[in-house]
Amino acid sequence: EMEDFLADEAKLSKTRELLQKVPEDSVEAKTLKMLERTFGCYIMESEEAKTLRAESTKIEGGLEAARNTLTLGATIDGKFEEMSSVGLRNKVRVDPDEATRKACYEGLSKIGDFVTENGFVELVKVRNKMAKKLGFLDFYDYKVSNAEGFGKIALFEILDTLEAGTRPIMESARKQFAAEKGGESALSPWNQGFLMSGDIVRRMDPYFPFEKSVEQWGRSFAAMNISYKQATMDLDLLDRKGKYSNGFCHWPQPAWVKPGGTWQPSTTHFTSLADPSAIGSGYTGLTTLMHEAGHAAHFANIQMPSPL
Repeated sequence: EMEDFLADEAKLSKTRELLQKVPEDSVEAKTLKMLERTFGCYIMESEEAKTLRAESTKIEGGLEAARNTLTLGATIDGKFEEMSSVGLRNKVRVDPDEATRKACYEGLSKIGDFVTENGFVELVKVRNKMAKKLGFLDFYDYKVSNAEGFGKIALFEILDTLEAGTRPIMESARKQFAAEKGGESALSPWNQGFLMSGDIVRRMDPYFPFEKSVEQWGRSFAAMNISYKQATMDLDLLDRKGKYSNGFCHWPQPAWVKPGGTWQPSTTHFTSLADPSAIGSGYTGLTTLMHEAGHAAHFANIQMPSPL
């Protein structure tokens, strides 16, 4: 439904029509130009590209549905223990037992195998085919061009320069780290994060109880004079089975200034992924809460009209 709304050519035509009727330096013109760019990013002149977009959306939906049925976990001491990806990542980061960390890392790696067997490869192929029909190198080039205003070749020129310039520092740091932490095994993916910060995270844990997180959020944002302008917020802060395993924030009702000048506050839903019983989870949960609360504050305070 959202894709259809954004890809409606009639809305783009209406936007451009209205742009001709308002002063160029007006707030209305600024809003209309934002809509013009947004619609322009979604509208496709190629019928083949439209068909491929619909196909990719269908594949993506199937992949998401399949991912929701995947049971994750790790075999620890000969017994399978079901855990979410959040729980597995947390144990890789803080568990003092290397065998447990390795088992949890291997549990996480199953996600990659699962998605490649359930449509991800096909999704990439269809998206790339769609982007090429629109004149781009591939889907990534299409997304970068729409978001940044320049293509992936220009982006990788920037990133390649950064990578080449920092590579000697990275290689030296890895050698020093391995020497200080007992050899090459320190660089294993289930060891490196723990050896860098695992013990510190355990010692910090008593200072970041998740039950204090909402209070810390409120006091911190109030001290920075950040308000939410009468917004309604629904918070879902704890990890649980079946929950989407990444923090996010969305707005069923965006904030905007109505034609009569009255204010429409936003309605915001945002999540975190804390497990109060897990060491280190209070800190990561608070970090996610603060991050998503920042997005919520951003969109709660956008004072712009809308011509729709």
